[in-house]
Amino acid sequence: MPRSNIVFFTGANRIFLHRDLDKWIEVFISKYGEYNISRLDVGSLAKTNIMAELQTPVFLGEKRLIVIDGIPVSAASGESEKNTVLEDTEVAILSALDNIPDSTVVLFVESVPDKRKSLYKRLVETATIKEYPLLEGPALREYIRKKIPHIDITAISRLIEFTGADINRIESELDKLSLYKQDGWITEDDIRSYVLSNIESSIFALTDAIFALDNIRAHAEFLRIIETHNIHQTFTTLISTLRTFLYSARLIELKYPPTEVRTILKIHPFAFEKMQKFLRFTPRIRAVFDAFLLLDRRVKVGE
Repeated sequence: MPRSNIVFFTGANRIFLHRDLDKWIEVFISKYGEYNISRLDVGSLAKTNIMAELQTPVFLGEKRLIVIDGIPVSAASGESEKNTVLEDTEVAILSALDNIPDSTVVLFVESVPDKRKSLYKRLVETATIKEYPLLEGPALREYIRKKIPHIDITAISRLIEFTGADINRIESELDKLSLYKQDGWITEDDIRSYVLSNIESSIFALTDAIFALDNIRAHAEFLRIIETHNIHQTFTTLISTLRTFLYSARLIELKYPPTEVRTILKIHPFAFEKMQKFLRFTPRIRAVFDAFLLLDRRVKVGE
C-alpha cells in the first residue's frame, strides 16, 4: 500500500505540477510552520547526507517536510560527473526509504524521470503518485476557455497551433493576451498579432497552405516565417515535417492504429489530427518532398 508521507510529483505538465506543489508547501507551513522544511535540488544534493536527512526524526515539532527536486533523475540526463553523484544519491535514498519516519513528509519532484531506474520503480510501488499529464484536445480547449472566457473558437485553435499545445507556453500567452485585450472578444487576428509562433507551428501553417494549393496564403506564411526564423532552419524543419507526414501516411496505409502511429513517430495529437486531413493529398505531398530533397542536394553540392 502506498505511503501517504512519501509523494512523487511527476508529469510533463509542469505548470499544474508546480502549482500543486506550492499549495502542498503552503498548507504545510500554515499547519506546522516553516522551520522544519528542507528543500533540496540537484545542486545541493552533493553536499547533503541524504540518508541522515531522510531518517532523522522531527525536532521541536510534529512534522518535517523534505522536498527533493530533480530526483528520480531525468530521462534527459547524460553521462557526467554530476550524474554519477546523483546516481549515488539515488542508491542512498533507496536504502533509506523504508526507514523514513511517519512524521517526515518527503516530496520527490521530477517531470520526466528515467523509468528504467531502480528508484523510479520503487517509488511507483511505495509512494503516493501525483501525476500531471499534458492537456490535449477538448480538455485543453476547455481549459483555455475557462482561463479567458472572451476568446472565440478560431482563436483557441490558432493559439494551440502557434504554441504547439505546450501548456507552459499557453499559460504565458494567456497572461499576455488578457493584458493586451481586456475589452471585446479575442480573435484569431489577435493571436496572429500578439503570439509568436514556434518554427514547427509556422511550418504547419505553411504546409497547410501548400497542400490546399493556396499560393497566396503559402507565400504570406513563408514571409511571416522568415521574418523571425533562419531560412536554413525553416527549410530543414519543412523537410522534416513532410517526411513525418509521409511516414505516418505509410503506417496508416499498412493499417496501424492511429494511436500507435502517434507513438512510433512521436507526433503530438494536435499535429497528427492536422496531418490526417491531408492524407488524400499524399502523392502530391510526396512529389513536393522529392522536389525539396533534390533542391537540398543541389545546394549542398553547389549545383
